[in-house]
Amino acid sequence: MERRSYLTTMAAIAGVPVSNRLGTGDDESDGSETDDEIEGDPRPPSELIGTFDDFESLEPWRAYQDIGSISSTTEYAPDGGQAALLEPREDDGQVRVRRELDEPIDVRAVAPGITVAADRDARVRLQLQDSSGHYVEFSRQVRSEMPFVSDNFGLSRVSGEPDLTDVVTVQIVSWFGENADGRLVIDDLYFVPTVGTGTVCLQFHGGYESHYSDALEILEDADTDVPATAFVPTDRIASEDRLTIDQLETLSSAGWTVGSYGARGTPINGSGEVMESNVASPVDWLTGHGFDDGARFLAVPGSQYSEASYEAVQTHYDLAFSGWGLSQGYPSDPHRCAVIVDPDREQAVELLEWTAARGGFTSIAFTTLDSDEDRETLEELVSRLEELAAADLLRVGTPEDLLDAANELEAIGSGDEDSDDVVDDPDEQALEDEETAEAVDPDEEVIEEVEQNEFEGVDEDSETDERSGSESESESESESESESESESESESESESESESESESESESESESEPESAVDQSTDGDDGDSLEVTEDDGIGTSGGTGSSENTSETAGRGWEEIDP
Repeated sequence: MERRSYLTTMAAIAGVPVSNRLGTGDDESDGSETDDEIEGDPRPPSELIGTFDDFESLEPWRAYQDIGSISSTTEYAPDGGQAALLEPREDDGQVRVRRELDEPIDVRAVAPGITVAADRDARVRLQLQDSSGHYVEFSRQVRSEMPFVSDNFGLSRVSGEPDLTDVVTVQIVSWFGENADGRLVIDDLYFVPTVGTGTVCLQFHGGYESHYSDALEILEDADTDVPATAFVPTDRIASEDRLTIDQLETLSSAGWTVGSYGARGTPINGSGEVMESNVASPVDWLTGHGFDDGARFLAVPGSQYSEASYEAVQTHYDLAFSGWGLSQGYPSDPHRCAVIVDPDREQAVELLEWTAARGGFTSIAFTTLDSDEDRETLEELVSRLEELAAADLLRVGTPEDLLDAANELEAIGSGDEDSDDVVDDPDEQALEDEETAEAVDPDEEVIEEVEQNEFEGVDEDSETDERSGSESESESESESESESESESESESESESESESESESESESESESEPESAVDQSTDGDDGDSLEVTEDDGIGTSGGTGSSENTSETAGRGWEEIDP
């Protein structure tokens, strides 16, 4: 299948739900619209499914405020077509490009995605902005080791009160780090259907005995059925502090899925026979012990691929989890479904609140449950999950649900199913949104802390603890990068505010006030005061803490979600 045909097909599988509760225009009508008014109606969600911009022409795109550049390239496109090359501004490593739309679009039941590759690790953000400058943002960490692929983007920020029936600007933003060079190639901006009710998938990584002794009891005590998945390193079954085969069979009988965490739970971001065996051998082990269903699923240790291991996983598994993210829709790439590992007690509850309020799939995983704090976190999560599920605001899913949804939506591209049958009616969903808004109030600042404070390590051959790993130095570097980006984003925010106040002011005058922007970003106590101009797709004022924290630590990162 040609790449563009493939992307059009797979576009229907990706995305993250943008709930109607984020804002709508006035949909009431007395049936007396004029022809001009009808012509001005936004394009409905079902008409957006598939490729929205193939970047064969870059005329609609521009670098916003000369932050970086955009140019054409054929170097990376496998089919010889044209893609867009984004390069950052030298002084701060940022690039922002935007397209002003000829007509508004209604994105209440769809979400964006792009095909992307980078020559160094970078966070890429897609922002859908309304005519008032408020926006929703979808993000993804792009790894330099990965090939040019269609990627899954998750809903990571809501700025202001965006009207999702009146999206007039699409902005793509990336940051490579201060004084950093980088090249980002993008192609095939597409929209995909989104799921309605928020769905949480509960996972346990590493095959630890505490998953049987503690987690099983907590889940069985719940009034709500809470299916879970144990991703196990098959070569370590029955070793010290790991699950035995009898315990795995008990978990399976209790409704758990038993999947692969590689042969030893060590990184698979290499190549050669050892990597291939690490990826493939658990499939035979799981099927040989009666765990056939789970043998189709993998949680990638450390959430990092190499190009070779990515291809191996595609060959041996139907679905895999890799990379940080929440509130995702059906994945354009079933082998890079997002997962959040080891949130603390407060963060775990907020992840549920966010998913109930914003919709989509959120996968939450735990490693060891050795401490009282670990067990209390799981108990608190299950308790809140029960409440939200009982109110029909959240459901509990499994990897099977993600795979079934992907297969169903893939039928759209083959013509076996109409997109109108898959895209939810946003007006009907709006009634449910009103009830959800009264029941949950997610704290975006807590979600931001989740991203910044934790990462998942991996087992090394020396039996290194999965949550300490060897990435602490990278985590420290990432914190430093986050601080640098915060200052850089504040400068851009100041530029935008100055431009909004007076169109006659020069850009250089705006850039001369970064201190003011920083002060404004820390004035408020509740993080609810937002000032976003029509010209700037990034920046808040009145919030607490830094405005941007984007770097992901090596192997497992918590990315920024700003209020």
